[in-house]
Amino acid sequence: MRNRILPLICIFFLGGLLFCNPAKGINPDGLQSRGGLPAFFAKIREKQEVTVVFLGGSITNHRGYRMQITEWMERNYPEIKIHAVNAGIGGTGSDLGVFRTDEDVLRHDPDLVFVEFAVNDSKTDSLLICNSMEGIVRKIKQQDPATDICFLYTLNIGMLDDLKAGKTYRSVRFMENVAGHYGIPSVNFAYDVMDLLNKDQLVFKGEKDKSYPGKVVFTNDGTHPTFDGGHVIYTRTLAAALTELGKQQAGSAAFRMPAPLYPTHYEQAKMYSVDEFVRTGGWQPVTKDDKVYQYFQGDSGKLPVLLSSADPEDSIVVRFKGIRAGLFDVIGPSSGGISVQTDGEGSQYIRRFDVYCGNTNRTSYHLFDTLDNGMHTIIIKPDSRWFDKKEIYSSRPSGVKELSYFDEFNTYIGKILVVGEVVR
Repeated sequence: MRNRILPLICIFFLGGLLFCNPAKGINPDGLQSRGGLPAFFAKIREKQEVTVVFLGGSITNHRGYRMQITEWMERNYPEIKIHAVNAGIGGTGSDLGVFRTDEDVLRHDPDLVFVEFAVNDSKTDSLLICNSMEGIVRKIKQQDPATDICFLYTLNIGMLDDLKAGKTYRSVRFMENVAGHYGIPSVNFAYDVMDLLNKDQLVFKGEKDKSYPGKVVFTNDGTHPTFDGGHVIYTRTLAAALTELGKQQAGSAAFRMPAPLYPTHYEQAKMYSVDEFVRTGGWQPVTKDDKVYQYFQGDSGKLPVLLSSADPEDSIVVRFKGIRAGLFDVIGPSSGGISVQTDGEGSQYIRRFDVYCGNTNRTSYHLFDTLDNGMHTIIIKPDSRWFDKKEIYSSRPSGVKELSYFDEFNTYIGKILVVGEVVR
């Protein structure tokens, strides 16, 4: 009960500045209505139960705007059963989201899908954003043209210079191309945030142990909204947008899938369990009592099968017809690198360890280079070559007791990503 009450407290008791009152309206630039959400609101008017999926990164995964807007919908549509699905994974962008769509979104038969990747895509290659976002849309609409979609544009401190100059941030521009092509509404949270910032009513990044009387602390780290401040602003904006979209009359014409905007879109993106592929015998399943799970951050259920090896003689062979492959893996204190050979060419070393690996294990992913559309064979091997981990994570980790764990250079693979079709 406490977890359900907290979002309500945040919304109703932070004063007039953040009171979640849709009557205040939304900044006209913050909502692009386009084709609206006709099927979703038709079900709302008919008092049918609905399923809403929130696909995104850590901002979505946190118990913030996602839970608060669900509470708002339950209060505003009290006679309707609303099933809310959390499909957020921290540290991931649309380039993994498109591979996750079948499993994390479509199997729930959603009526409405919110897509939130603007922050995690902020530095992603432009074509990769476009291919991925278009792939997400086409996957959803191919399963059910009546499923409505809404893009949500969050923001972080790295976007402020552009926003202060009146520019739309790059990831949002690319996503808007896709939204416009498919008639998808979008909600840009930046307008309301910047309005408060310009009025000196908001601190974008608060300092630890410092108070800001009369101001909202939007984040403590420059990216993740505070639960009683930043997330409430997001909720207020989204509630106002939904109120406006709900006023639109449903059009008579059903959605018709247009021609692709980008010919290399990722509609054919799929994830396969690693145990479906030909592999050598040295790969061992990682059990739940392994240190990988002892120091795990996130949802370990995303990888029900996880194989491990540190032997460079071990291999996994991926044969497919398509344009790209990759892996969904686990990285952390004991992870090392992989060696990838494509179509018999020279091997490429890819390190699977980063600055955030000092304290925890977490799910991660890597896409290999784009290929010509056709038949390909990719061989993945553990590569246990040594590198100085301490130089990367800078200081002694506080959360891992067995420091010998950092002397290991293991490979942990859970799923193989393919844009195309696997050849058995």
